[in-house]
Amino acid sequence: MKRLLAGLSAAVLGLTPLAGCASEAAGDPTPGTARQAAYPRTVEVPGDPPQRVTLPSRPQRIAALSPDVAEAAVELVGPGSLTAVPASATNPSLSAHADRLAAVPVKLPPGNDPDPERILALDPDLILVTTRHGGEQDARQVLAQAGVPMIAITNGWRTLDEVKENLTLLGRALDAEAKARQITAELDRRAAAVARRIGGIEKRPSVAILSNQAGRPFINAADVLTSDLVRRAGGDLVAERIGLRTTGPVTAERLIAAEPDAILLIDVTGKGRDSYRPLLDNPAVAELAAVREGRVKLLPARISYGTGGVRLADGLEEIARWLHPEAMR
Repeated sequence: MKRLLAGLSAAVLGLTPLAGCASEAAGDPTPGTARQAAYPRTVEVPGDPPQRVTLPSRPQRIAALSPDVAEAAVELVGPGSLTAVPASATNPSLSAHADRLAAVPVKLPPGNDPDPERILALDPDLILVTTRHGGEQDARQVLAQAGVPMIAITNGWRTLDEVKENLTLLGRALDAEAKARQITAELDRRAAAVARRIGGIEKRPSVAILSNQAGRPFINAADVLTSDLVRRAGGDLVAERIGLRTTGPVTAERLIAAEPDAILLIDVTGKGRDSYRPLLDNPAVAELAAVREGRVKLLPARISYGTGGVRLADGLEEIARWLHPEAMR
């Protein structure tokens, strides 16, 4: 044993100067030193007002309170650093990473009112939230007093550009800048390809976007991410034409009055077209040209909502092929 300890000591004594010289010669830190040197880091978070969030070390116990930030975090760093995500994030219709998010230890109850006490009891070292709803805004105010680093996304993930901004921000916070660049570059590449292929189109069909997130069909306003995808795919928005400012329940009369050229159904719940059947089977709705001529398309939310990450490019391409099949051949 003494000979073993002596041998190890000699090895350490012998290697230490060499390692030091090599490091100095190369000018590059060792991997361990690089990881230590990466933190603490301060992240600039846009908002009103903007915030500066200082992270003392690489986050290992992340509580993601909203489905969109949970999806982004798992896409950037995997599930191992997550300690809590919304239960809805494990819905395969809503999430492209439902199986990976299912492995996260704690599933927060459904809804948009996270419980600050329960979250703090998890001892997170970083809290992620999108302040899209009143409950999330209230939780943010309470959690801000606890001293736990928190990144609050305020832009709502409403466009591909905002998605890229958020991924870049979270990549910085999570020491995943390279992964964030890879995802945003892929989104840019595929969006540019769609733009080139539909560049010569002359007619842009008007599209009504419906979703089933509340147990009944809603008609979506023009400021949701799916609307940005429709615009980029060569469609116009019924919501803009009729002055729809907020997403809300849709009646047969309202849909008929909108006279859409096409209807896009977003499946948030996983119930598919059946959840829209009472509306689409209404005799008057069935007489709309969009319904009568089959210009109705169902897409899962995982590729067409703000939770989509890089899979949003799939949604963009599918919408473009639906609206302009000749250009997208």
